[in-house]
Amino acid sequence: MKIFNIHNIKKFILTFINVIFIFLKTSIIYRTNPLSKFIFFYFPVKAYQKNILELIENLNKKSNVFPYIIYNSFSSEELKKSENALFLDLGYLRFIPFYNFFLSRISFIFSSYVNYVFLSKAKNVYISHDIYDTPMVNKKDEKKLFIELSKLDYIFVSSNIAKIYFKKKFKKYIKKNLDVKIINTGYLKLDHVSRELKNIKEKEDSILLAPTASRHYKRFNLSLNLNKLIKFLLNKNFKVIYRPHPMDLTNKGELYETQETIKKFQDHENFTIDILPSYLKSYSKSFILITDFSGTAYTFSFSQNKPVLFYSNINNIIKKDFKNLYYFNDRKKIGFTVNNLNDLFNKLNKIKNNKNLFKNRIKKLKKKRIENFGMSLKITKKQIEKII
Repeated sequence: MKIFNIHNIKKFILTFINVIFIFLKTSIIYRTNPLSKFIFFYFPVKAYQKNILELIENLNKKSNVFPYIIYNSFSSEELKKSENALFLDLGYLRFIPFYNFFLSRISFIFSSYVNYVFLSKAKNVYISHDIYDTPMVNKKDEKKLFIELSKLDYIFVSSNIAKIYFKKKFKKYIKKNLDVKIINTGYLKLDHVSRELKNIKEKEDSILLAPTASRHYKRFNLSLNLNKLIKFLLNKNFKVIYRPHPMDLTNKGELYETQETIKKFQDHENFTIDILPSYLKSYSKSFILITDFSGTAYTFSFSQNKPVLFYSNINNIIKKDFKNLYYFNDRKKIGFTVNNLNDLFNKLNKIKNNKNLFKNRIKKLKKKRIENFGMSLKITKKQIEKII
């Protein structure tokens, strides 16, 4: 354990107890039904995951499949209420003797965030939470990430764009034969969010501000201009909903800076902070999204046919890295790109006066880019049942 304290000891003890519990429970079930399949769905961070819970619920209907919801101290509180939810911090497994034996009946680990912990007898599946070919990490960390991803057995991606992106990165960084299988199963989150939003009726009078993680391309993202941008919008009498990236709500991101931003504006009547796992109400209340490099741009736009303003300070060197990515080439089809506040204000007014134009553009682009829209739950479920 990195820090030897009471809190970490408690997490270790709870992990150890639940490892033994899983061993006993899976052994009992297996004796009565040798065809049983036991799988983990791992939720390592606090983020919107109801689309994955919906998938688990559908898998539960298959008699010989037993999914466990595995969470840790960084996961959303709501997961604890789910059926078959257990605290298990995979980082502590190495301190448990014979943990691979105790978890030997677990045949798959699924996660929508990259998982770096492997069980000897379990296959690992990454359900990519990116809708496009969004840059996943800073360029200097990219090789390391894709070396880790190459150790997976399957990657479920949202579209052929994402599939091509993964293949290109593996070709660039991995010289050996690649065993990981990349499968386009559609975008679970987009389908789920689109359905849920139809049942939410809010007045669309706000701007949603949802930047990427502050340490992601820090010199070029919104973080350096965030406070200035919020102040500018509030002075122009816009209602602003600020939704920090989940990483910036933890010590792995810029937690202090995020807290300072919230404190600075929290008393303003037109400022709202949204740190809930679900962003559906914020989506529904907003007539536009302002972001920089976040994948939420296309989820927001495609789920409601609403426009996006991309605010970033990209120089020519970075443009070369991004020039072949659909994420950047499609930005002007769903909104505008800006790099200063005056231009942002002008483009906001232009979008407000041309809502139907952007609505039709977005519908057309979504049809072109997302092949399995509305079918992802069925396809993903079918694919899981096929491989297990």
